[in-house]
Amino acid sequence: MSDPQLPGVQNEENQRARVASGAGLALVGRLGALIEVVSVIFFTWAYGAVTYGLFAVLWSYVKVLTAVSDIAMTTALQRFVPRAEGEAADHAAGYALKLSLIASSLMALALTLAAPFLGRFINAGDGDAEHLVQVIQLYAWVLPFWTIVEVATAAIRARRTFGPEIRVRIFYEQGLRLVAALAFAGLGFNTFGLFAAHLVSVMLAAILALRLVAKHYNFRAVMAAPMRGLQVQAMRRYGRTVMPANLVKKLFSEFPVMYLNLLLPGAAGAAAGGYYAVARKVASALQLVRLTFEYVMAPLAAERDGQGDRTALGDMYAFATRISLALALPFGVSLMAARHDLLAALTPEFQVAGSAIVILCVARIVEAATGPSSAIVEMLGHRSLPLLNGIAGLAVLLVLGFALIPEQGVTGAAWAAAFGMNTTAILGLVQTQVLFRLNPYTRLMMRPLALGILLGALLFGLGDALNTFGPPFGLVSAVFGFMVSLLILVRYGIGPEDALALGRFGRILRYGRA
Repeated sequence: MSDPQLPGVQNEENQRARVASGAGLALVGRLGALIEVVSVIFFTWAYGAVTYGLFAVLWSYVKVLTAVSDIAMTTALQRFVPRAEGEAADHAAGYALKLSLIASSLMALALTLAAPFLGRFINAGDGDAEHLVQVIQLYAWVLPFWTIVEVATAAIRARRTFGPEIRVRIFYEQGLRLVAALAFAGLGFNTFGLFAAHLVSVMLAAILALRLVAKHYNFRAVMAAPMRGLQVQAMRRYGRTVMPANLVKKLFSEFPVMYLNLLLPGAAGAAAGGYYAVARKVASALQLVRLTFEYVMAPLAAERDGQGDRTALGDMYAFATRISLALALPFGVSLMAARHDLLAALTPEFQVAGSAIVILCVARIVEAATGPSSAIVEMLGHRSLPLLNGIAGLAVLLVLGFALIPEQGVTGAAWAAAFGMNTTAILGLVQTQVLFRLNPYTRLMMRPLALGILLGALLFGLGDALNTFGPPFGLVSAVFGFMVSLLILVRYGIGPEDALALGRFGRILRYGRA
């Protein structure tokens, strides 16, 4: 077959290639989050379900607080750096780092002083409860270091460089956490080990993230960045308006863990938070697809909009949406089919998370069908809309969670999270169509959608049949089935322009040559 590169499709193909190239690098990095899934296996066997549950709850609180302590500088950098020229980009990164470090350090100090009071609102097992105040005081200092990691890696992404954070955020931070946690467990630090290990790993990650900033920016100019001026005022103003929306995003992911701990008493509350955290981690592997394209589309949307090129933006949006959905369907079904084998690696009580995995995977597939709509709404200047969308979804989560968690526990939390996240995602999709006249659903969507549904149904049936034989048949069939589905989708499901935009990978699968 001849190469179908035609002059009329060169520009569209180039735009799609920019999205695919950046998404590929970001996806590789975020696939490293599977290290965290593997880590959970070791953590639960070394420290027990209840202590791991307490760790999951406090880590959720830190991640939510980071959405406040970074003053939305992670988002502001995506907006201001691509449009900045010369030293202005260095100053933007420097101001973001300085402001977020000051805010997060003050918050950590406040948490340390308030630990005796805060401990009354966190449920823990009997073995952990007596040390809870000291654990909070220690773990509070993860906040400033994690904030630096978030802001520094956001500064790298703002340069439209999507790969370098892989080693920092995944292989160093999570890899070192695993090694240190197992070492501390061997030394007998039954309660403090997980928390001390995480503090050590995040400190190292923060140092390495700053080294990345020095590589991609003029670090002397970054350190000398002024705390006043027109750009600073614009970033601060933008950060204040976007921060509530970022906070709501974090609450979507983390609040079910916190909600379970609040609504269920004692060790049951701590353990339930851990069970849900495991279900969320499995389903979040599916979220990698959508988040990868959102990470890439945010700075590209700002760039295209700044040039007034809505046609290219619309094409990139449609491409990202159909590729997201084509990948999410077989991937999500594979995770559902493998859930029993995945949970079998943990302590037996974690089997309760099986239903939650199915619910959350279905919700993530629906979310993937909306594409990077949230990033586009956010980047095109409608600052209040992401917040309103998030509040609407969070309200759904809160109401359903309050009604369902006391009786259904982890499953009730999963239902609440599923309806909440899809409320927000669908609102963003509607707004891109109504306000910006950007419709991601073109005729090119039909074939990958139909083929994805067919392959997903076959994978689910195969996995359900093989699960009766016990591990590892379900997991092996899910992995093999997804790989075959991916090959089929690229070869027969997507068009030639989309395949070429995927670079060498797409050309090999579609045409048998690079």
